Amino acid sequence: MWLRALVVASLTMLSLLGLWWLWHWQYSQAEADAQRHANNRLALYTSSLQGALERFTYLPGLLAQQPLIQAVLREPSDIFLSPVNQHLALVAERSGADAIFLMNQQGVTLASSNYELDQSFIGHDYRFRPYFFDAMQSGSGEFFAIGSTTGEPGYFTSYAVTLSDDTGAEGVLVVKVSLEALQDDWRRAQENVILSDANGVVILSSREQWRFRHIDGLSEDAFAQIDAQRQFLDKPLSPLGQRLRDDTLVIGGQGVGERFLVTSLPLSTLGWSMHYLSPVRPLYTSARNLLLAGLVTLLALLLFGLWLRERQKRQHMRDAQAKMIQQTNILLEERVQERTQALEDAQAELVQAGKLAALGTMAAGIAHELNQPLSGIRTYAANGERLLALGRLDMAGDNFQRIQVLSKRLARLIEQLKLFARKGGSRDSVNLQASLDFILELLEERCQQQQVRLERDGDWQQPLLVRGDEVRLEQLLTNLLGNALDALSDTSGGIIRLHAEVTPEQVLLTIHDNGPGLPQDVIEQMFDPFFTTKPVGEGLGLGLFISYGIVQDLGGKLSAGNHSAGGAWFRLALPRGEETSL
Repeated sequence: MWLRALVVASLTMLSLLGLWWLWHWQYSQAEADAQRHANNRLALYTSSLQGALERFTYLPGLLAQQPLIQAVLREPSDIFLSPVNQHLALVAERSGADAIFLMNQQGVTLASSNYELDQSFIGHDYRFRPYFFDAMQSGSGEFFAIGSTTGEPGYFTSYAVTLSDDTGAEGVLVVKVSLEALQDDWRRAQENVILSDANGVVILSSREQWRFRHIDGLSEDAFAQIDAQRQFLDKPLSPLGQRLRDDTLVIGGQGVGERFLVTSLPLSTLGWSMHYLSPVRPLYTSARNLLLAGLVTLLALLLFGLWLRERQKRQHMRDAQAKMIQQTNILLEERVQERTQALEDAQAELVQAGKLAALGTMAAGIAHELNQPLSGIRTYAANGERLLALGRLDMAGDNFQRIQVLSKRLARLIEQLKLFARKGGSRDSVNLQASLDFILELLEERCQQQQVRLERDGDWQQPLLVRGDEVRLEQLLTNLLGNALDALSDTSGGIIRLHAEVTPEQVLLTIHDNGPGLPQDVIEQMFDPFFTTKPVGEGLGLGLFISYGIVQDLGGKLSAGNHSAGGAWFRLALPRGEETSL
């Protein structure tokens, strides 16, 4: 027992370790994918930022060398200021710069492209800006800040204006570039991108609420420098978020903050850095989903193992039951062998009784089937005798020839009974109409005695060729017409209507009498052997049974029912035969 508990505990521990490893592996894979995606996006965004800045880096130096600009510094009179203002406005419009302005050595703006606006830079002192004193000292400068006059943030690039090679800078030409369009592109991409300056202050962001907040804290010196340069005016510069030990950044508070992986790329411009923030939640979701999949798989394996164990137990039970059954069968076989001899004796007696019953059935069937041709022979013999007495030898000879024909047909009928027993026979094209005429001729005397009138309707213009053999077809028609005459035995004004219909596949013959019809219970079992509604001694119940078997053997169908106008009908459907050419 303790060994089983140890095995279960070990398997449980291994399963938990495997699930933990699966979660950690999936998180690492998702984190690596997010890192690769962030690097690709940073390369794209950095390239677009550098391209936007490089469009204007050449412009201050180019304008600083123009004589018109230098003339204003030599003689800042209205004669030169007005053309310079117009020229700077035209250059700003064509280049896409936000503003272009010229300052003297004291940092006071002499000319500006926005000279016509209420927020014109002309007359404002910007000596506190790094782009001014950097250009005065080293010849060029650049800076990002919120404009102290317009309140609009932008990137400033400057270039010193010199009047001759042996003199220092006499002024500074500055181009202000707005990066708001670039930030709007980031926002439309719906990605978390920020651009921070050298102090870690966010100057551009795809989320407006993150802008002008610092990432990793600001020192007192940094605060003092920003305040002296009035870089962000009165912005509070609050923290963007909180750095965790795993270097992720949580933005927001009160337990509802978003957690991000931060991927950074330093830039050459002013110590800026581009940052791409990847949400951590999808990484955890991916790892959780794989963990759940692993857990489901583990549970499925556990259930499968339990099923196998239960199946093994049931198999043992089945084997034990099979063994018991086998022993029981052996005992039963011994008892069966004891009864075998007695059964063999009884079987011998039953076989003998079956032979006698089969012989009786055969004799009854043959007697029934030979009855109609024998009746015809008796009729022709009686007619022949009367014709001989009257001296009408020709007609008597004709009757004797008919007796010979019927005798041959009796021989063929007996042969056909043998064929019927083995469900065989020929399938030649037989004229149904000719066989019907022959049977009607045999039954003519009986029809006259019962005063039954025969009527025909339907398609009798073309030969009614069916597939079968003549003897069995005549036997079938004899049974059906004989049954119709039997039904009209107590009916005055009896009528038998024969309706023929030819289709591309079948020939249909309907025999309709105006007798009393068939009870419903009779219709359901009338084709069963030895079933008859006739009085005892007048019928054996084999006629319709034999007829039904003949039709089935010929590939046809025999059905019966009651007509709405009264009387019963029998419909014979046989496969259509093909015409043969002589």
